[in-house]
Amino acid sequence: MKNSAQVLSHIVHQPQYKKLSQHQCINAIKALLPPHLQTMVSFAYVKHKVLYFVLTHPGAKQEFDIIIASIKTPLKQYPPQKCQELDFDDIRAYVSHKPIPKTTEVKKETVPLYEERSAGTFENAVKDEKLHNIIEKIRTSIHDRQN
Repeated sequence: MKNSAQVLSHIVHQPQYKKLSQHQCINAIKALLPPHLQTMVSFAYVKHKVLYFVLTHPGAKQEFDIIIASIKTPLKQYPPQKCQELDFDDIRAYVSHKPIPKTTEVKKETVPLYEERSAGTFENAVKDEKLHNIIEKIRTSIHDRQN
């Protein structure tokens, strides 16, 4: 009986899932980059046997160009196990000046709604007049919710 990893490996190597295997290969190559550069990679793709990395910052591109020269040669000689099928001759990077859309979550309600358990039958023994009035307002709001 095959385990789940073997089944997924078999599925990924099917011709109709070629893009999925490319994605896994690109992620393996991206993992070879330093962590601060990994965060600045927006996405990557292969076109005309060239692997393109799209970066989010011009400074990252400069650093990428410096580092990529030392990565290209070992990568061509010893490609990762996941990249046996992906064929590319060059690696390039460019900066996308397209603004990244910010996701805004609309908070429906910050106060949780719950059913009032109190009936408002408590003794108000506060001697300070301000606090006494505040507690009485709370009591009346509880009575109003009950009705």
